[in-house]
Amino acid sequence: MKKLLLLLLLIGSTACAQDGKIISKEALVVSDSIRTRLAESVPELDAIQFSKITYLSDGLKVTGYIAEPKKEGKYPCIISNRGGNREFGEWNPLSVAFFMGKMASWGYVVVASQYRGNDGGEGIEQFGGDDINDVLNLMPVLEQLPKADTARIGIEGGSRGGMMTYLAMKESCRFKAAAAIAGMADAHLSIKNRPEMEKHVFSELAPNYWADKENQLNIRSAVLWADKMCKTTPLLVMHGSADWRVSAEESLSLVSQLYKYKHPTRFILFEGADHGIREYREDMFQAMKNHFDRYVRDESPLPNMEPHGR
Repeated sequence: MKKLLLLLLLIGSTACAQDGKIISKEALVVSDSIRTRLAESVPELDAIQFSKITYLSDGLKVTGYIAEPKKEGKYPCIISNRGGNREFGEWNPLSVAFFMGKMASWGYVVVASQYRGNDGGEGIEQFGGDDINDVLNLMPVLEQLPKADTARIGIEGGSRGGMMTYLAMKESCRFKAAAAIAGMADAHLSIKNRPEMEKHVFSELAPNYWADKENQLNIRSAVLWADKMCKTTPLLVMHGSADWRVSAEESLSLVSQLYKYKHPTRFILFEGADHGIREYREDMFQAMKNHFDRYVRDESPLPNMEPHGR
């Protein structure tokens, strides 16, 4: 029995030691039609190199993507977390080129996960459960990229990706800055506002949901553990006031908690904007670029969160 236990522990430790290992990498070709479509929004696309990878996370083969400047050099990094679940909202050549390409054009190495169980990956995603490791294991992925300066890593995500960003901030203090766009911060409010989220997402993806509902929702609700989010990671929260998918109330409640705990936070509520903040997309991108440039690229000191001034 002892030998069996030791063997299982050895297998588990070996799998953990391999977390983040890139086991395949291939060029992701951006089609001419996509380049034409993005000519105005991402004019620097020709200067960006894209790759599709398979990497290990909890011993599972997970699909991911990389966008990085073609020019040689050391660049700060951004981990980008997709929204949606399963095939809905998954990374595709257009979204990789637009979102990841946009951030890479700022002078960053950008990596992203498709989350386990998607796009040919092994396992089953849990919508904020063990799949948070697929995000955290992108840090050792970055360590294998010659252009990545892993002393300077930021993290961002939209919608479900915002929730993943909050979870990552609870698990690690390695991030120099974080940004969340329309991030889900209160799963209890989410299912109240949109019962279909419980029926088609939480109950299907969160482990043992109906028997463990309260706990599973709490795990995915940053408003309940804002004090556990790393305070050395300044956070930019952005939300549209006309968002019906994730109510702006979720971000408002989270920001209120972060204010209470003196977490360095900047909040922008875009008047009349939808879930993707499409009405103010360039403003959104500029705010995110400024945030990452300040704290990730330039490593500016954290602000004084204590009451001060005249």
